[in-house]
Amino acid sequence: MTTWTRKRATVTGVCLVAALAAGAGTWAIVDPSVRASASASSSSSSSDGDGAGGGRGGSTGPTATVDKGDLTDSKVFAGTLGYGTASGVPGAAQGTLTWLPKPGQVIRSDEFLYAVDERGVRAMHGTVPLWRSLERGLKGTDVHQLNQNLAALGYDVSVDDTFGPRTQRAVKQWQKDRGHKVTGVITSADVAFVDGDVRVASVTGKLGQPAGGDVLTVTSTKRIVTATVSQREAERLAVGTKVRVRINGTGDAMVGEVTDVQPNTGEDGGSKVDVSVSFEAGTRQLPAAASAQIDAEGTTEKDVLSVPIAALVAGDGGKYSVDVVQRDGTTKRVRVTPGFIADGRIAITGGVSEGDEVVVPG
Repeated sequence: MTTWTRKRATVTGVCLVAALAAGAGTWAIVDPSVRASASASSSSSSSDGDGAGGGRGGSTGPTATVDKGDLTDSKVFAGTLGYGTASGVPGAAQGTLTWLPKPGQVIRSDEFLYAVDERGVRAMHGTVPLWRSLERGLKGTDVHQLNQNLAALGYDVSVDDTFGPRTQRAVKQWQKDRGHKVTGVITSADVAFVDGDVRVASVTGKLGQPAGGDVLTVTSTKRIVTATVSQREAERLAVGTKVRVRINGTGDAMVGEVTDVQPNTGEDGGSKVDVSVSFEAGTRQLPAAASAQIDAEGTTEKDVLSVPIAALVAGDGGKYSVDVVQRDGTTKRVRVTPGFIADGRIAITGGVSEGDEVVVPG
């Protein structure tokens, strides 16, 4: 049966356990992920040995409806509410640290990151570090970042990757406005590029010490949920995947999106993956820290008939059936072919119809 081999979502993903009751032996299928437990009814009558054609009378016990619709394989991952992975801000300016921010402080564009020899090094937004002094005649991504920041601050520049006369004039005016020595050249004593507005995670530099190495670690100012998953599980959590996020104690789930996936550098040698998920909390008040869940959907089967996994009864030769409740209260064992499994239900094809009631042994 081709459906029997469907990846991650077939009866091969469940285990068969013997359920012996009242001297009559049958088999029930149990999905370990939902911990369903099934056993045969003690009132079971004879069958033809392959799980079809038999009937039984008396009390049917718990039942469920054969539903028709989409069946989606989803999985919930445990996560943590936070600000994401911290990155270091190097103390590139030469001199002695004379001011440092406090942990938790938010630093926006053109605000101080730290000070050396009582001269503040200001934040500008950009993903490329300031790896050289920026002066007239240069071109590159770092120059483009500088022009973007100067334009956002209201200076007259062309937002391109060229450090031309307009950029030089704007830089001189920016230096004058902030009490810096007016040189027309941007150096590490003036600015450091950081990835947007940042929140200080920790302060590693020491006042009175030389500015060297990372003086701060910073994170995004946005709350995110992070989770560490196996590399195999990360297949359903690729960047851009839409998920649902639930923060414990804050109400209903929120729509989220996977924004970053990075190898975990822990003791297991990178066999895990760190996943970051952004979400919109709206006006919802979030705690300072909390556990969270990420609900990620996988494969979807469209417009299928399905029953609870525990309703499926296995017979000889790998054949399967369900016990359908008749109008007079008796049951009829009907052979079915099992397929896709998701959320405790299994898709079936065979002699059943939408709305039929089937026995779910308890």
